[in-house]
Amino acid sequence: MPLKITATENTPLPTGEYRVELTAIELVDGQYGQQLRWTFAVHEHGKTLIAYSSPSPSLASKCMRWASALLGRPIKAGETVDFEALVGRTAIATVVRKRKEDGTEYNAIDDLMPDSDGNPFQ
Repeated sequence: MPLKITATENTPLPTGEYRVELTAIELVDGQYGQQLRWTFAVHEHGKTLIAYSSPSPSLASKCMRWASALLGRPIKAGETVDFEALVGRTAIATVVRKRKEDGTEYNAIDDLMPDSDGNPFQ
């Protein structure tokens, strides 16, 4: 039986703001030690974006800023955040287009902001 796969093109999104849904978050061993791997869906464009952050408890850290955006409110000092409970929540992502050394373009999430329209995917 022949095995056939149709090739697709992975064109990055233009730089801009997009509503994203957090579809998964996991703690992984990375190049710089343990990292949070964030998986976001950009439903209106059928894209998946992956981002990484350190699991730092500092309120100024990327992981706490992004958790705050997904919660839609500031996180207070001393508050415990259940990152798995953030799955299914939405935010507005500032997505940028970057280029690798070989010329290949890809998307990166520069920052997350609260989604003022709520969480329609919950």
